[in-house]
Amino acid sequence: MQRVLMLSDDAARVAAVSAALRRDGHDVRAENSAERCLIVARDWRPALILLDLDLGFTSGGLAAVLADPAVAEGAGTIAITPPQHLHLVGAGVKVDDLIVPPLDEDELRTRVARVLWTYTGAEDGTVLRHGPLEIDLERYRVTVDETVVDLTYKEYELLRFLATNPGKPFTREALLNRVWGYDYYGGSRTVDVHVRRIRSKIEGRQQFIDTVRNVGYRFIEQNR
Repeated sequence: MQRVLMLSDDAARVAAVSAALRRDGHDVRAENSAERCLIVARDWRPALILLDLDLGFTSGGLAAVLADPAVAEGAGTIAITPPQHLHLVGAGVKVDDLIVPPLDEDELRTRVARVLWTYTGAEDGTVLRHGPLEIDLERYRVTVDETVVDLTYKEYELLRFLATNPGKPFTREALLNRVWGYDYYGGSRTVDVHVRRIRSKIEGRQQFIDTVRNVGYRFIEQNR
């Protein structure tokens, strides 16, 4: 199961998308304004955001949403793009995929599954697999070589976030915002302490988290 956030003010379209994606077990939530969508994205941390361009986006407005850290750092994006708005998703626009209405349910589910796989590495939608490391997103369980690893909630959330963005470096400040929340005022040492604890619990014969000098941390991409 993955969290999918939809930005649209079209009730019928929201209902159709929600019904289709819930067939695959996803948790779907919808908002009808860009401002509210970004607030929810920061707190709820969806794996995927669907942007209905019939909402009345300008090029600048769409760019602002896509550049917001709540979207840019960890969420996949699919634009639902009526023909008259195709110019909004031209070259250089950072959406992962687009779909043109009328929506075909099978096409929608396939495109969503492909983007989620790219961002989470979850082969069945619920488990991230990186070599001997497995993160069960549905059961909040982490195993290494089939041995269960005892993580605190924040350790799990930090590992999950890094593992769903393999190869991408994050500053300590970005990790504080994404894992602890925008209203958290603790220092960056909090991240260092949690990374050290995670490493001690999951790393032995294989390293998973890399320190990026003068930046922060990244999850090491594994060969599939």
